[in-house]
Amino acid sequence: MPKAKGRNAFFFFMIDWKKRAEARGCTFPNGLKDVQADPDCNEEWQNLTKQERGPYEAQAKKDKITSQINANSKKTTHGECIQLLEQKEIEEQKFIEDMYEYLESTITRAVNHNVLPQLKFCFVHVNWFFTKLVDNVVEYFPAEYAVGVFSLENGIEDIHHTIVGVPIPLGYRREALETSQSTHNIPIECPGEESDFAIMYEKLTNFLKPRKIVDKYPPLYTTKSLKGAVQSLLATLCKAANQDEEQFLVYEIESLFKHLADEAYKKREDREIKYTKAYAEYTFTRFTHIYKRGNECIFHKYTDGGSEYCSKSVLHQWTWNMCEEFCNPLQVEMKSGVHYPEEADCSYKGMMQSMANLDIKREVSQQHRIRVSERSYEDEMRRRKESKPVLVIDYSKTKEASTTAKFTADSDESVDKAIDEPVSKPTDEPEQKSVPNYIFGKPMRPPNTVSYVAATMDDYLPKNDEKNFPPIGGRGVLYRKIKEKSRKAPMGRGQGHA
Repeated sequence: MPKAKGRNAFFFFMIDWKKRAEARGCTFPNGLKDVQADPDCNEEWQNLTKQERGPYEAQAKKDKITSQINANSKKTTHGECIQLLEQKEIEEQKFIEDMYEYLESTITRAVNHNVLPQLKFCFVHVNWFFTKLVDNVVEYFPAEYAVGVFSLENGIEDIHHTIVGVPIPLGYRREALETSQSTHNIPIECPGEESDFAIMYEKLTNFLKPRKIVDKYPPLYTTKSLKGAVQSLLATLCKAANQDEEQFLVYEIESLFKHLADEAYKKREDREIKYTKAYAEYTFTRFTHIYKRGNECIFHKYTDGGSEYCSKSVLHQWTWNMCEEFCNPLQVEMKSGVHYPEEADCSYKGMMQSMANLDIKREVSQQHRIRVSERSYEDEMRRRKESKPVLVIDYSKTKEASTTAKFTADSDESVDKAIDEPVSKPTDEPEQKSVPNYIFGKPMRPPNTVSYVAATMDDYLPKNDEKNFPPIGGRGVLYRKIKEKSRKAPMGRGQGHA
């Protein structure tokens, strides 16, 4: 078995040089072969100092160790090295322990100095167009992201929001359209928005620089479900700017909630500290303020469902949930629009209060009915005296009277006379039904009958039965033709001769 060899430092330099050359407009049809043959690339590599070659040599050393582990260890059914997976699991566990230690020390120090309400945290939320699997790792193509600075005293103090207008790679446009229509409604390749990941990285770092702690960017907090999307976004921005993505730490907002609750719930009798971990995960799945408008970005302000998926609005929803739990125990005065959504419109609020104070009586007096009626009491009594009772005529008592008598509005004597007339003797003639006059005004539709041609059409059509069904392809012959074909008598003594 050949010994596994890692890639050298020049290989990683060529990859870096190729990206910078392509940004200037150069093309390399044959990939790294053309880069290796380029004299400018070789000249630049020869002129690098030892310090400038250091990052590439470190990448080569790391790649060599990884290739040796992959060559000598067992693999899963997906081709992943079991030893590397175990090492990755240990690193993740170490990362979680460091996160807990950082949160505990930070909050404890703030409590001791009585500045916990003024302590600032950075929240981040990401929307994406599509996902793809690269080396068994899910990568998210960002559509929108927002980073906000939060404190219990002032709520969201500042927000950096960006809508991505980068062209969609070939083959992912359909998935991007479907994801956009079902969630955030951001158009793909949105005109007028940011289209360079390197510029996005610069703007993000400029926003986070004032919040640096000992020359390190503050941790970014997001939910467990969005942690992969945030890490993928930061990796994309750092890759475009040729920076190390390990400079950003992505922590879970549920862990922040738990450590804050361990301190704040000491003063709340309706909460138990031992259930804070489960309650923290539940808190960020509540949709109490999901449809609150007024804090979304400019694009989602005029879009249906904007407050539901807008990254800027989601940061405010997280803030309101945190303030609802911790402001009162920590003696922080809650303000409208900062610690909870703004109150409704004043006119609407006043209308609701006036409706709540209405005293509606079940019985209405006769004086009130007369006062609000369109007619006065005298007019109502006059109309009642002048009105005549309803005349009911029973046509079943007489047949002739109903057809021959003419009822007019001149007098009621004709009506009484028609009713008093005797009924004529019955006859044997069949009774004629009364037909409305409008029927004779237009010809009646023809009877629902079938013509002779249509009735005898079946005699001319071929029958589709067992004997006459046409063959399906091939050289088949109708069974009827075979049966009707005349057969010649056998010559000589054939089979069955006695």
